[in-house]
Amino acid sequence: MKHGNTRVGAKVALLAGMAAILLAGCGSSGGSGDAAGILKQTFTGSHRVSSGTLSFSVSLQPLGSSPLKGPLGLSFGGPFQSLGAGKLPQSNFSLDITALGRSVSLGILSTGRAGYVNFQGISYSLPQAEYQKLESSFSSLASGPGSSSGVLSKLGIQPLRWLNNPTVVGTESVGGTQTTHIRAGINVAALLHDFNTFLERASSLGISGASSFPHGLSQATITRVAGEIQNPSFNLWTGSADRTIRRLQVRLTASIHGQLSALLGGSLGIALNLQYSNLNQPQTITAPTSVAPFTQFEAKLRSLVSGIQGGLGGALGGSSGPGSSGSSSSSTLNKY
Repeated sequence: MKHGNTRVGAKVALLAGMAAILLAGCGSSGGSGDAAGILKQTFTGSHRVSSGTLSFSVSLQPLGSSPLKGPLGLSFGGPFQSLGAGKLPQSNFSLDITALGRSVSLGILSTGRAGYVNFQGISYSLPQAEYQKLESSFSSLASGPGSSSGVLSKLGIQPLRWLNNPTVVGTESVGGTQTTHIRAGINVAALLHDFNTFLERASSLGISGASSFPHGLSQATITRVAGEIQNPSFNLWTGSADRTIRRLQVRLTASIHGQLSALLGGSLGIALNLQYSNLNQPQTITAPTSVAPFTQFEAKLRSLVSGIQGGLGGALGGSSGPGSSGSSSSSTLNKY
Protein backbone atom coordinates (compact mmCIF):
# COMPACT_ATOMS: atom_id res chain seq x y z
CA MET A 1 0.00 0.00 0.00
CA LYS A 2 1.39 3.38 -0.98
CA HIS A 3 1.83 6.03 1.68
CA GLY A 4 -0.85 8.73 1.62
CA ASN A 5 -2.97 6.76 -0.80
CA THR A 6 -6.58 7.66 -0.09
CA ARG A 7 -7.81 5.16 -2.68
CA VAL A 8 -7.86 2.49 0.02
CA GLY A 9 -10.41 4.55 1.91
CA ALA A 10 -12.30 5.23 -1.28
CA LYS A 11 -12.62 1.54 -2.03
CA VAL A 12 -13.83 0.90 1.51
CA ALA A 13 -16.47 3.60 1.25
CA LEU A 14 -17.43 2.45 -2.24
CA LEU A 15 -18.19 -0.96 -0.80
CA ALA A 16 -20.46 0.70 1.73
CA GLY A 17 -22.18 2.96 -0.75
CA MET A 18 -22.87 0.38 -3.43
CA ALA A 19 -23.45 -2.89 -1.56
CA ALA A 20 -27.15 -2.16 -1.13
CA ILE A 21 -27.82 -2.23 -4.88
CA LEU A 22 -25.14 -4.66 -6.00
CA LEU A 23 -26.37 -7.38 -3.67
CA ALA A 24 -30.06 -6.46 -3.74
CA GLY A 25 -32.57 -8.94 -5.05
CA CYS A 26 -35.12 -7.77 -7.58
CA GLY A 27 -38.17 -9.10 -9.30
CA SER A 28 -41.43 -8.49 -11.02
CA SER A 29 -44.80 -9.05 -9.41
CA GLY A 30 -45.18 -12.17 -7.31
CA GLY A 31 -47.11 -15.31 -8.04
CA SER A 32 -46.54 -19.04 -8.00
CA GLY A 33 -44.83 -21.06 -10.67
CA ASP A 34 -42.09 -23.59 -11.28
CA ALA A 35 -38.56 -23.11 -9.94
CA ALA A 36 -37.15 -21.72 -13.20
CA GLY A 37 -39.99 -19.24 -13.46
CA ILE A 38 -39.53 -18.09 -9.87
CA LEU A 39 -35.79 -17.56 -10.47
CA LYS A 40 -36.59 -15.50 -13.55
CA GLN A 41 -39.05 -13.37 -11.58
CA THR A 42 -36.42 -12.86 -8.88
CA PHE A 43 -33.47 -11.95 -11.12
CA THR A 44 -35.25 -9.91 -13.81
CA GLY A 45 -37.74 -7.07 -13.87
CA SER A 46 -37.96 -4.07 -11.60
CA HIS A 47 -38.45 -3.97 -7.88
CA ARG A 48 -38.01 -1.41 -5.11
CA VAL A 49 -35.26 -2.06 -2.54
CA SER A 50 -34.90 1.29 -0.82
CA SER A 51 -33.86 0.47 2.74
CA GLY A 52 -33.29 -2.29 5.24
CA THR A 53 -30.53 -4.20 6.95
CA LEU A 54 -28.01 -6.18 4.94
CA SER A 55 -25.97 -9.13 6.21
CA PHE A 56 -23.28 -10.70 4.01
CA SER A 57 -20.53 -13.17 4.90
CA VAL A 58 -17.91 -15.37 3.26
CA SER A 59 -16.10 -18.19 5.09
CA LEU A 60 -13.07 -20.15 3.83
CA GLN A 61 -12.48 -23.33 5.84
CA PRO A 62 -9.30 -25.38 5.23
CA LEU A 63 -10.37 -29.03 5.05
CA GLY A 64 -6.93 -30.64 5.29
CA SER A 65 -3.87 -30.11 7.47
CA SER A 66 -3.27 -26.36 7.63
CA PRO A 67 -1.12 -23.99 9.72
CA LEU A 68 -4.02 -21.54 9.86
CA LYS A 69 -5.81 -21.14 13.17
CA GLY A 70 -9.43 -21.64 12.19
CA PRO A 71 -11.30 -20.41 9.10
CA LEU A 72 -10.76 -17.22 7.14
CA GLY A 73 -13.88 -15.11 7.33
CA LEU A 74 -15.31 -11.84 6.14
CA SER A 75 -18.66 -10.38 7.17
CA PHE A 76 -20.25 -7.15 6.08
CA GLY A 77 -23.56 -5.62 7.01
CA GLY A 78 -25.74 -3.02 8.64
CA PRO A 79 -28.61 -0.64 7.85
CA PHE A 80 -28.96 1.32 4.61
CA GLN A 81 -31.38 3.98 3.38
CA SER A 82 -31.70 5.14 -0.24
CA LEU A 83 -31.65 8.87 -0.99
CA GLY A 84 -32.85 8.48 -4.57
CA ALA A 85 -31.49 7.50 -7.96
CA GLY A 86 -27.85 8.36 -8.65
CA LYS A 87 -27.06 9.25 -5.04
CA LEU A 88 -24.96 7.37 -2.53
CA PRO A 89 -27.33 5.82 0.03
CA GLN A 90 -27.05 6.44 3.71
CA SER A 91 -25.47 3.41 5.34
CA ASN A 92 -23.80 2.31 8.55
CA PHE A 93 -21.94 -0.89 7.78
CA SER A 94 -19.47 -2.96 9.74
CA LEU A 95 -16.72 -4.91 7.98
CA ASP A 96 -15.25 -7.76 10.06
CA ILE A 97 -12.31 -9.90 8.97
CA THR A 98 -11.08 -13.02 10.74
CA ALA A 99 -7.70 -14.54 9.82
CA LEU A 100 -4.74 -16.20 11.53
CA GLY A 101 -6.66 -16.35 14.79
CA ARG A 102 -7.19 -12.59 14.78
CA SER A 103 -10.28 -10.45 14.16
CA VAL A 104 -10.36 -6.92 12.78
CA SER A 105 -13.45 -4.68 12.62
CA LEU A 106 -13.97 -1.56 10.55
CA GLY A 107 -17.02 0.70 10.57
CA ILE A 108 -18.04 2.35 7.29
CA LEU A 109 -20.65 5.12 7.41
CA SER A 110 -22.16 7.26 4.66
CA THR A 111 -24.59 10.09 5.31
CA GLY A 112 -25.22 10.58 1.60
CA ARG A 113 -23.11 13.75 1.73
CA ALA A 114 -19.98 12.61 3.55
CA GLY A 115 -18.21 9.37 4.41
CA TYR A 116 -16.50 8.11 7.54
CA VAL A 117 -14.61 5.06 8.73
CA ASN A 118 -14.39 3.90 12.33
CA PHE A 119 -11.40 1.89 13.51
CA GLN A 120 -10.57 0.93 17.10
CA GLY A 121 -13.28 3.26 18.41
CA ILE A 122 -12.14 6.36 16.50
CA SER A 123 -14.00 7.86 13.50
CA TYR A 124 -12.11 9.33 10.55
CA SER A 125 -13.52 11.60 7.85
CA LEU A 126 -13.11 10.45 4.25
CA PRO A 127 -11.68 13.28 2.07
CA GLN A 128 -14.56 15.01 0.31
CA ALA A 129 -12.91 14.77 -3.11
CA GLU A 130 -12.76 10.99 -2.78
CA TYR A 131 -16.35 10.83 -1.60
CA GLN A 132 -17.48 12.84 -4.62
CA LYS A 133 -15.68 10.38 -6.90
CA LEU A 134 -17.70 7.60 -5.30
CA GLU A 135 -20.93 9.50 -5.88
CA SER A 136 -19.99 9.97 -9.53
CA SER A 137 -19.29 6.24 -9.93
CA PHE A 138 -22.55 5.39 -8.20
CA SER A 139 -24.47 7.75 -10.46
CA SER A 140 -23.02 6.10 -13.58
CA LEU A 141 -23.89 2.67 -12.32
CA ALA A 142 -27.39 3.52 -11.15
CA SER A 143 -28.41 5.51 -14.26
CA GLY A 144 -31.14 4.05 -16.41
CA PRO A 145 -33.98 1.80 -15.27
CA GLY A 146 -34.35 2.00 -11.52
CA SER A 147 -33.94 -1.62 -10.58
CA SER A 148 -31.27 -3.80 -9.07
CA SER A 149 -31.56 -6.17 -12.01
CA GLY A 150 -30.51 -3.31 -14.28
CA VAL A 151 -27.41 -2.75 -12.13
CA LEU A 152 -26.49 -6.43 -12.12
CA SER A 153 -26.97 -6.60 -15.87
CA LYS A 154 -24.72 -3.58 -16.41
CA LEU A 155 -22.00 -5.34 -14.46
CA GLY A 156 -22.42 -8.56 -16.45
CA ILE A 157 -23.88 -10.54 -13.54
CA GLN A 158 -26.56 -12.87 -14.93
CA PRO A 159 -27.43 -15.61 -12.40
CA LEU A 160 -29.85 -17.25 -14.82
CA ARG A 161 -26.85 -18.14 -17.03
CA TRP A 162 -25.07 -20.18 -14.36
CA LEU A 163 -27.85 -21.70 -12.26
CA ASN A 164 -29.07 -25.12 -13.40
CA ASN A 165 -31.62 -27.76 -12.43
CA PRO A 166 -33.55 -25.58 -9.95
CA THR A 167 -36.17 -27.16 -7.70
CA VAL A 168 -38.68 -25.77 -5.22
CA VAL A 169 -37.85 -27.00 -1.70
CA GLY A 170 -40.88 -25.44 -0.01
CA THR A 171 -42.00 -22.27 1.76
CA GLU A 172 -40.30 -20.84 4.85
CA SER A 173 -40.43 -17.69 6.96
CA VAL A 174 -37.27 -15.53 6.78
CA GLY A 175 -37.19 -12.46 9.00
CA GLY A 176 -40.96 -12.54 9.36
CA THR A 177 -41.55 -12.73 5.58
CA GLN A 178 -43.02 -15.76 3.81
CA THR A 179 -40.54 -16.98 1.19
CA THR A 180 -40.17 -19.68 -1.44
CA HIS A 181 -37.01 -21.76 -1.04
CA ILE A 182 -35.27 -22.69 -4.33
CA ARG A 183 -32.27 -25.02 -4.62
CA ALA A 184 -30.09 -25.17 -7.76
CA GLY A 185 -26.74 -26.34 -9.06
CA ILE A 186 -24.03 -24.01 -10.37
CA ASN A 187 -22.27 -24.02 -13.73
CA VAL A 188 -18.89 -22.85 -12.40
CA ALA A 189 -17.38 -22.04 -15.80
CA ALA A 190 -20.33 -19.79 -16.68
CA LEU A 191 -20.07 -18.11 -13.28
CA LEU A 192 -16.37 -17.36 -13.84
CA HIS A 193 -17.17 -15.84 -17.24
CA ASP A 194 -19.58 -13.49 -15.45
CA PHE A 195 -16.77 -12.64 -13.04
CA ASN A 196 -14.54 -11.62 -15.96
CA THR A 197 -17.31 -9.50 -17.47
CA PHE A 198 -17.85 -7.84 -14.09
CA LEU A 199 -14.18 -6.78 -13.92
CA GLU A 200 -14.31 -5.34 -17.45
CA ARG A 201 -17.54 -3.41 -17.00
CA ALA A 202 -16.72 -2.09 -13.54
CA SER A 203 -13.68 -0.39 -15.04
CA SER A 204 -15.48 0.92 -18.15
CA LEU A 205 -18.29 2.40 -16.01
CA GLY A 206 -15.72 4.50 -14.16
CA ILE A 207 -16.22 2.78 -10.81
CA SER A 208 -13.59 4.13 -8.45
CA GLY A 209 -10.75 1.67 -7.81
CA ALA A 210 -11.88 -0.81 -10.49
CA SER A 211 -8.78 -0.17 -12.62
CA SER A 212 -6.64 -1.75 -9.91
CA PHE A 213 -8.58 -5.02 -9.97
CA PRO A 214 -7.01 -8.07 -11.65
CA HIS A 215 -7.74 -8.24 -15.39
CA GLY A 216 -9.58 -11.50 -15.02
CA LEU A 217 -9.06 -15.20 -15.60
CA SER A 218 -7.78 -16.72 -18.82
CA GLN A 219 -9.90 -19.37 -20.55
CA ALA A 220 -7.37 -22.02 -19.54
CA THR A 221 -7.65 -20.92 -15.91
CA ILE A 222 -11.45 -20.93 -16.05
CA THR A 223 -11.41 -24.50 -17.35
CA ARG A 224 -8.88 -25.58 -14.72
CA VAL A 225 -10.69 -23.88 -11.81
CA ALA A 226 -14.07 -25.26 -12.90
CA GLY A 227 -12.57 -28.75 -12.83
CA GLU A 228 -11.33 -28.25 -9.26
CA ILE A 229 -14.75 -27.32 -7.83
CA GLN A 230 -16.80 -30.06 -6.22
CA ASN A 231 -20.42 -30.08 -5.02
CA PRO A 232 -21.36 -26.48 -5.80
CA SER A 233 -24.84 -25.66 -4.49
CA PHE A 234 -27.09 -22.61 -4.49
CA ASN A 235 -30.02 -21.94 -2.15
CA LEU A 236 -32.33 -18.96 -2.49
CA TRP A 237 -35.23 -17.73 -0.36
CA THR A 238 -37.30 -15.24 -2.36
CA GLY A 239 -40.40 -13.41 -1.17
CA SER A 240 -43.52 -15.39 -2.04
CA ALA A 241 -45.42 -12.14 -2.70
CA ASP A 242 -42.76 -9.85 -4.21
CA ARG A 243 -40.06 -12.21 -5.55
CA THR A 244 -37.33 -10.23 -3.78
CA ILE A 245 -34.33 -12.01 -2.26
CA ARG A 246 -34.46 -12.43 1.51
CA ARG A 247 -31.67 -14.99 1.88
CA LEU A 248 -29.07 -16.57 -0.40
CA GLN A 249 -26.47 -19.27 0.27
CA VAL A 250 -23.68 -20.69 -1.90
CA ARG A 251 -21.59 -23.70 -0.86
CA LEU A 252 -18.72 -25.45 -2.66
CA THR A 253 -15.46 -27.29 -2.11
CA ALA A 254 -12.29 -26.40 -4.03
CA SER A 255 -9.05 -28.34 -4.46
CA ILE A 256 -6.02 -26.11 -3.89
CA HIS A 257 -2.63 -26.56 -5.56
CA GLY A 258 0.79 -24.95 -5.51
CA GLN A 259 1.95 -22.56 -2.80
CA LEU A 260 -1.54 -22.04 -1.40
CA SER A 261 -1.93 -25.78 -0.80
CA ALA A 262 0.51 -25.68 2.12
CA LEU A 263 -1.45 -22.80 3.66
CA LEU A 264 -4.97 -24.08 3.02
CA GLY A 265 -4.49 -27.80 3.47
CA GLY A 266 -5.05 -28.86 -0.13
CA SER A 267 -8.82 -28.47 0.00
CA LEU A 268 -11.04 -25.54 0.92
CA GLY A 269 -14.70 -25.31 1.89
CA ILE A 270 -16.26 -22.03 0.76
CA ALA A 271 -19.56 -20.69 2.09
CA LEU A 272 -21.30 -17.45 1.13
CA ASN A 273 -24.38 -16.09 2.89
CA LEU A 274 -26.55 -13.07 2.16
CA GLN A 275 -29.68 -11.95 4.01
CA TYR A 276 -31.97 -8.94 4.14
CA SER A 277 -34.19 -7.92 7.03
CA ASN A 278 -36.44 -4.90 7.64
CA LEU A 279 -36.67 -4.53 3.87
CA ASN A 280 -38.04 -1.12 2.80
CA GLN A 281 -38.47 -0.01 6.41
CA PRO A 282 -36.97 3.43 7.23
CA GLN A 283 -33.48 3.47 8.76
CA THR A 284 -31.92 6.30 10.80
CA ILE A 285 -28.23 6.98 10.11
CA THR A 286 -26.32 9.94 11.56
CA ALA A 287 -22.75 11.23 11.25
CA PRO A 288 -20.28 10.78 14.14
CA THR A 289 -19.96 13.80 16.43
CA SER A 290 -16.17 13.64 16.64
CA VAL A 291 -13.75 12.76 13.81
CA ALA A 292 -9.97 12.55 13.33
CA PRO A 293 -7.92 13.23 10.16
CA PHE A 294 -8.03 10.44 7.58
CA THR A 295 -4.22 10.35 7.39
CA GLN A 296 -4.17 8.88 10.90
CA PHE A 297 -6.42 6.04 9.76
CA GLU A 298 -4.16 5.36 6.76
CA ALA A 299 -1.15 5.02 9.05
CA LYS A 300 -2.98 2.50 11.24
CA LEU A 301 -4.17 0.60 8.18
CA ARG A 302 -0.64 0.34 6.78
CA SER A 303 0.53 -1.13 10.07
CA LEU A 304 -2.36 -3.60 10.11
CA VAL A 305 -1.78 -4.75 6.52
CA SER A 306 1.94 -5.18 7.20
CA GLY A 307 1.15 -7.37 10.21
CA ILE A 308 -1.24 -9.56 8.19
CA GLN A 309 1.30 -9.93 5.39
CA GLY A 310 3.94 -10.90 7.91
CA GLY A 311 1.62 -13.49 9.45
CA LEU A 312 0.86 -15.01 6.06
CA GLY A 313 4.56 -15.03 5.23
CA GLY A 314 5.26 -16.94 8.44
CA ALA A 315 2.52 -19.47 7.68
CA LEU A 316 4.02 -20.03 4.22
CA GLY A 317 7.54 -20.45 5.56
CA GLY A 318 8.66 -16.93 4.67
CA SER A 319 7.76 -17.14 0.98
CA SER A 320 5.34 -14.25 1.24
CA GLY A 321 5.49 -11.14 3.33
CA PRO A 322 5.72 -7.39 3.37
CA GLY A 323 8.46 -7.42 0.78
CA SER A 324 6.50 -9.48 -1.72
CA SER A 325 5.69 -8.00 -5.09
CA GLY A 326 2.40 -6.11 -5.19
CA SER A 327 1.53 -7.79 -8.48
CA SER A 328 1.68 -11.32 -7.09
CA SER A 329 -2.00 -11.40 -6.09
CA SER A 330 -3.05 -10.61 -9.64
CA SER A 331 -0.80 -13.21 -11.26
CA THR A 332 -1.87 -15.86 -8.72
CA LEU A 333 -5.35 -15.87 -10.24
CA ASN A 334 -4.07 -17.25 -13.51
CA LYS A 335 -1.69 -19.69 -11.78
CA TYR A 336 -4.37 -21.21 -9.58
